[in-house]
Amino acid sequence: MIKPVALYLVYLPANLFFVALAYLLSPLLAAISLVTGPKLPGVLQWFSTLDADFDGGIAQGVIGYKADLSGWRLWWQRVCWTCRNPSHGWQSELLGMPADGSVIVRQVISEIPKNQWYIMETANGARFFCFKRDQPLFGGYYLKIWLGWVNKSYDGRNHHYAFQIGPKRRQ
Repeated sequence: MIKPVALYLVYLPANLFFVALAYLLSPLLAAISLVTGPKLPGVLQWFSTLDADFDGGIAQGVIGYKADLSGWRLWWQRVCWTCRNPSHGWQSELLGMPADGSVIVRQVISEIPKNQWYIMETANGARFFCFKRDQPLFGGYYLKIWLGWVNKSYDGRNHHYAFQIGPKRRQ
């Protein structure tokens, strides 16, 4: 059985490929969504989020995402949403760990600094991990670091693969 860290590293090139592809395709995907609606058809949805459509930022109250946009402004907002959440579907369906029967074996959570560490296990006994950290920077910004597989299943079926390191603004 492959150890969780080794499996994570094996999946990393595929994840980086799908994330880069989501960034490159984001203008086209947003354009398609103007015709098909805020949820893309079939596997195209895998380039975005499985738990929300292209307008998920509005429902989630994300700063800068507005309702009642149309034309170029709506297209741009959907490009931004794809770049904010690139390839979550691929990370869940292809690289994810099954949620059914999975359990948290160990968790360590601290508030200062804000860290979360989880060791989880699938129903078949495969172990996987999740590490989250919000590293304060300056001016209301922090460095969001998520590695491993997300500790909760957003789509109800899989814990999606996470490799997210980037600045975020506090809301």
